[in-house]
Amino acid sequence: MKKLLGIVVLGLLLTSCDLISERWDGYVYPDKSNLSNFRSAGNGFGSLEECRAACISMIRSNNWQNADYECGLNCKYKDGMNICKKTER
Repeated sequence: MKKLLGIVVLGLLLTSCDLISERWDGYVYPDKSNLSNFRSAGNGFGSLEECRAACISMIRSNNWQNADYECGLNCKYKDGMNICKKTER
């Protein structure tokens, strides 16, 4: 019984850690007036700051003058759309 309880507690701890972890995905828009044209700057960043840095680096390395970006928290692809818990710049 104690072994089963230990397994259940361990499972809950691992699940809760996954629920509170941040996973940021970066999206760059080479022309901020055309949001249908975007590039991925990477997925699974551990912080918003890491995501921002990747997006800014991509913009600078491509010398895009009219670009913009956004970072999405814990995004999931659903019904043909990418849905994020929140987005930040």
